[in-house]
Amino acid sequence: MPRWALLIFAVLLAAGAAGVTLYGLLHDSRQPAEETSAEPANAPATTTLPSNPTHTADLQYLLEAPQVVEAQQRLGFHNAYRDFFKRAPELSPEQRESEAEALSRQIDDYERRGELALSEALLLQVALIRATSEDEQQQKDRAAALVARYKALSAEREARDAQRQDANFERYKAEERRIVEEVLAMDDIPDGLSRDEYLRQRLQEAREQAYQ
Repeated sequence: MPRWALLIFAVLLAAGAAGVTLYGLLHDSRQPAEETSAEPANAPATTTLPSNPTHTADLQYLLEAPQVVEAQQRLGFHNAYRDFFKRAPELSPEQRESEAEALSRQIDDYERRGELALSEALLLQVALIRATSEDEQQQKDRAAALVARYKALSAEREARDAQRQDANFERYKAEERRIVEEVLAMDDIPDGLSRDEYLRQRLQEAREQAYQ
């Protein structure tokens, strides 16, 4: 089996497993209702309690919380991603390309926000390429271009992180010089410490602040 086929199979298998888990959760959540519905016909009628406005407001607040909204959006994306592969054979080439591009933009967005690792995003993107093109050489060319783009992005971020670390180091060295001059000029050392002990303490605090 070609490596591309193995890759798409792995993606679909993971998505299918998530779907089975979700179905199991939904099925289990319905069990109590189905069991309790089988009551004798002469069972006494139950009294429906009025809803508590405070509880309703609390529930609405929770549903509108940013974390919940983001989780719902991620679930919607994963469902749409899996659904695309189910429907892809029935779509026209133009429809497949259009939907794949929309999903690709969402993948890039999640990756930029740190909700997907570069490797995860790459796997999802390659699977989209495989689903939208039937030409094996075209698949390889597009995948190679995608890998090159992700490598460049990774290198750019590493360079930016290195610059940030260098800037932190320079700030620390400047603060270090200031602290040394200040402590050496002090006549009284706080907390009963020796000058060396106090200097080490101040420098340690400066290092921690510089690299937070």
